[in-house]
Amino acid sequence: MGDGGAVSGFTDLEDDGTTACGCWIYSGSYKDEVNQTARRRPATQQTWVAPEWGWAWPANRRLIYNRASADPEGNPWSERKRYVWWDEEKKAWTGEDVPDFIADRSPSYEPPADATGIDTLAGTDPFIMQGDGVGWLFAPNGLLDGPMPTHYEPQESVIENPLYGQQCNPARTEYRRRDNRYHRAWGDPRFPYAITTYRLTEHHTAGGMSRWLSWLSELQPEMFCEVSPELAHEKGLTNGGWATVGTARGEIECRVLVTERIKPLKLKRRTVHQIGLPYHWGSHGRSTGDAANELISFVADPNVLIQESKALTGNIESGRKSKQRRVVTSGPLGDGNGPARDLPGASARPRASRGVEATGLLGGEP
Repeated sequence: MGDGGAVSGFTDLEDDGTTACGCWIYSGSYKDEVNQTARRRPATQQTWVAPEWGWAWPANRRLIYNRASADPEGNPWSERKRYVWWDEEKKAWTGEDVPDFIADRSPSYEPPADATGIDTLAGTDPFIMQGDGVGWLFAPNGLLDGPMPTHYEPQESVIENPLYGQQCNPARTEYRRRDNRYHRAWGDPRFPYAITTYRLTEHHTAGGMSRWLSWLSELQPEMFCEVSPELAHEKGLTNGGWATVGTARGEIECRVLVTERIKPLKLKRRTVHQIGLPYHWGSHGRSTGDAANELISFVADPNVLIQESKALTGNIESGRKSKQRRVVTSGPLGDGNGPARDLPGASARPRASRGVEATGLLGGEP
C-alpha cells in the first residue's frame, strides 16, 4: 500500500498506483504484517476447517464456491455440515470459512434489468466466477474447441486416435519454423516412445528457485529419466547410468532411474514404452542438468495458448552420446511419407507472430 503496509486482500488493490501486487491471488498472505502462510495453530485451538493452519489463496478461503453449501434462502442444507450461511441480523455472509460470495448480498437480491458486472449475480447464484452465476457441466461458450469435452491425441502420438477420425485438437496453434520440427502425427519410427514430463516434490515449479537450495539439491542431485525395467532391458539402460533422450528438436543427457512405476502400455495389440522426465533442471544452480524443454515442440491449446506438447514422442539411447547439439542433425528430419497432419500449411490465419491457427481438417503437410 502507499504507506508501505501489506494489503489485507485483493479487494484492497487499486488501479491508481496507491497499491502494488505481484500476484493477486497471494495478496493477503501478509495481512496485518503477519506471515499468514507460516501459521501453525494446533487443531485443538481452532475449528475443524483450521483457517489458522497456513493460508490458502485467495483470501484464505478453503473451499471455493462455498455459497453452494447453503440453500437459496441462505440456510445450511445440513446443520451437521453447516459451512457458510447468511446472517440476517448482521446482513452478511458468515460461517466456518471465508464466504466465496459477495459478503453483503442478501439471498433475496434480484439484479435490476440494467445491472452490469457482479451486480448481475442474484443472491442465489453461488458460482461467482461464472457470468451466469451457476456451475457448468460443459462450457456453452467461451471455448474455441468446446462445448463438449472430448479426447484428442497430442501433437505427437505413438498411435492413431482410437476414438475419432480427428487426430489432434483441430483448433490448436502450430508454430511452423525450421527450429520447431514436428514428428509424424503418429507412429513415427524414428521416435517410437511416449514421453511425458512431470514435477518432483523436492522442487518448486520449474526448479529455478529450488535448484539453489543445498538440501533440495542433495535430495535431487541430477537430471534423470524414469524408465521401466522392460525398456531398460530393451535399450541396454543401467540404473544410475547415462542415457541420451532425443527428438527432432534436440537431445539431452540424463541419469537413468529404472522403476516399475513407469509401466509399459498395451495399445492396439502392441507394447508402448514410456519415458518420464522431470522438467526442473537447467544450466544454473547448485544442481544443474539438461532441460526437458529442449526436447519439446511449440504447439499451443486454442484457448489460453498454454503448451499442449508436454506429452510427445522421442527416442532413448544408452550412454552419453550427445554432442551438445541443440537440434538433432544426425539424420533426416523427415521423409514426408508419414500419415498426413490435420492442419493446413503455414498459409493459414496468422496469430500475430505466435503461430498458425487451424482453418480446416485433414490433409495438409506431414
